[in-house]
Amino acid sequence: MRSADLPAPTQTPDRTGRDRRAGSRDLAAGNQPGAWRALPILVVLYALSLLDRQVLSLMVGPIKRDLGISDFQIGLLQGLVFALFYSVASVPIGWLVDRFPRRPIVWCGVTIWGICAASCGLAQTFGQLLVARLGVGAGEAALAPAAYSMLADLFQPSRLAFALSVLLVGSTLGNGLAVGLGGAIVSFAEAGHVHSLPFLGEVASWQYVFIVTGLPGLVLGLLIFLLREPKRRDRLHATHPPLSATFRFIAERRGFFACHFIGFGLLAIVGWGFTSWLPVYMIRSFGWTIGQVTLPLALILGLGGSVGVLASGWLVDRLFGAGRADAHLRVYAAVAVLITVTGLAAFQVRDPVIFLWLAVPIAAAIPLGATAAAALQIVTPNEMRGQIGAMFLLVSNGLGLGLGPTLVGGLTDFVFRDEAKLGSSLTLMFAVLGPASAILLALGFRSMRQAVQLAEAWRSPTG
Repeated sequence: MRSADLPAPTQTPDRTGRDRRAGSRDLAAGNQPGAWRALPILVVLYALSLLDRQVLSLMVGPIKRDLGISDFQIGLLQGLVFALFYSVASVPIGWLVDRFPRRPIVWCGVTIWGICAASCGLAQTFGQLLVARLGVGAGEAALAPAAYSMLADLFQPSRLAFALSVLLVGSTLGNGLAVGLGGAIVSFAEAGHVHSLPFLGEVASWQYVFIVTGLPGLVLGLLIFLLREPKRRDRLHATHPPLSATFRFIAERRGFFACHFIGFGLLAIVGWGFTSWLPVYMIRSFGWTIGQVTLPLALILGLGGSVGVLASGWLVDRLFGAGRADAHLRVYAAVAVLITVTGLAAFQVRDPVIFLWLAVPIAAAIPLGATAAAALQIVTPNEMRGQIGAMFLLVSNGLGLGLGPTLVGGLTDFVFRDEAKLGSSLTLMFAVLGPASAILLALGFRSMRQAVQLAEAWRSPTG
């Protein structure tokens, strides 16, 4: 059954973006039992994934010193190389998520990334570290499609953005852990420079950090089996449709998906570029040590990001429940404007305290994954959610995580040709990509309202 053959909606949204039927009733009967109990476990796994992903940003100096690599190569390790395997692997994993139990998929992913994260600590060359980072990306690709699909089954649509925001608190906490806990481990490791580990012998400080932060995944991955496999609901097809049906579904809503994927993707470039190079910027521009940047950046990225992601999820659900069916895009179009203005101001100041205060609203605004994922889950039937969620990760991480850190490192090395000009690279990124994201998201308002109305035609009142 093609969605184009579905009956047309009986009500056209007005030009203010209000779909009044969306506010008059929930699109589904309610949350499944155990919905809120599932979140803490998924939050822990998300925090672990960000810790293993981002702790590299604190070890740029030692890694460059020992391996003799450039800022551009560091950008590849943090961004393009990691994102390449993360994004590409998410597509077949999304196909599996739509067809098979999701808990074993998550466990396999956590175990793989834990082994590969620890293996980064065994690297002796840039090439070996590169291969290990590929494995981390491939393993982490399992978590997001499976978690988004599970929560979309567990929560009703008018609560989904906040539920996914709680999940994404794991990412902001992971960023904070990468700076806070990771910074403490780095400082401890750097004090000794070389450490001896059982079976491995002597390792450098940065290798020690990778091993210590990577191994817990082998145990924590088992937490997923404390959850029940959620009952699948909100199906459009009685059987699993071919991949061509998913592409046809996207094509019929191409205005929404194009503005959503690219708009959020550009904003992700800004977010990942900012967070990946923030500790290095503080060290180079203000002369701070790793020990000095640890606490303030942990608070900004961890606490500030957590407050921001929860507030945005609450606001989006409030607006969506009140009848504004384009709330997800509308809120983040405003966020794109906010972080552009704040970012341009931040990298012009020379006082580290003022800079940190300006970094707070940026860190609070950039965790976009929850709102972006909620919009996709609401307009997509169950049997396509894993695939479409994975396609979004392919685009957003290919752009954001892939280009963000790499773009900043490339601008510094090849355009400004001076590592002291890191702030100029970050300023240029904010100035160009922030407004472009706001424009694209705004262009998607109308098409999202239409996609939400089409979803009402096939969504069962009982879920």
